[in-house]
Amino acid sequence: MDYDDVEAELRRHPKVRECVVTRIPTGPRKNTLVAYVVADGRVLPAEIRAFLSAPRMRSSRIPQAVIPVDSLPRTGSGEVDRDGLPLPVLPGQAAGGKMAWSDLGDGQLWVVTVVVALIFALLAFLLTDGLWPGSTDLSLVPQPYAALFSGLYLAEWLAFGVGIAFLFMGRRRLRRLGRPQWLTTLAHLSVVWLLISWWPQDNFYRLASKTDWGRQAALVYGFNITLMIAAVILVAFVIRERRVD
Repeated sequence: MDYDDVEAELRRHPKVRECVVTRIPTGPRKNTLVAYVVADGRVLPAEIRAFLSAPRMRSSRIPQAVIPVDSLPRTGSGEVDRDGLPLPVLPGQAAGGKMAWSDLGDGQLWVVTVVVALIFALLAFLLTDGLWPGSTDLSLVPQPYAALFSGLYLAEWLAFGVGIAFLFMGRRRLRRLGRPQWLTTLAHLSVVWLLISWWPQDNFYRLASKTDWGRQAALVYGFNITLMIAAVILVAFVIRERRVD
C-alpha cells in the first residue's frame, strides 16, 4: 500500500520540506504508520497530525507517529532509502508483557547501560587471572609505572563493559541516524569490537613470546587488522551521513 496522498498533503504544510510515509513493523503482526518529516524550523508531531486530520485525511490514513529528521536517507540513485529510515521509539511493552530495550526511555537506557557496563567490567576483572595467569602481575614493576599499568588494566575492563553494554543497547541509537541497515549493523559491531578487544588483546600480547612468530602473526591479524577494518567502517558510516546532509 502506498501513501502518496498522505505525503502530498504533508507537503502542503508550510514547514514541511520533505517527507515519506511508510508502515514500520513494531511488533508481532503489528505495523505502525509513520511519517518522517524534514521541516524548516521546529515542528511538533502533534501539529503534523492535527494538520492531517479530517477533512484532509480519514483517521486510518493519519500517521500514528511523526518522526522529525534532519534529512531522508537516499540510495545511490537518489531515491529515498526506506531501509535506512530510523525506527520510531514508541511507548509500550513488547509482546507478552515483557519489557524490551526499545521500550526504555533515554534516561532509563543510560542507567541500564551504566549498570550493564559496570557488571561486565567487574566480570572482566574477575576473569583476567583465570584466563591469563600472571598477565597483570606488577610485583616487579617499580612505581610510578605500576600505577600507570594498573590504570591501563582498569581502562581495559571498563572498555570491555561499555562494549558489551553497547552491543545490547547501542543499535537503537545508531538506527536513529537513518543510515542503511547494513551499514548501521556493521558500524554497531565495529564500535563494540573497538571497545571490547583491548582486554583480551593486551593480555594475549603480554604473555606471548616476542619470538613466537606464529602467535604474534595471529594476534596481529586477529586484533590489529580487524581493529583497522572496524575504524574504516566507522569512517564510511560518518561519510555516508555527511553525504546525506
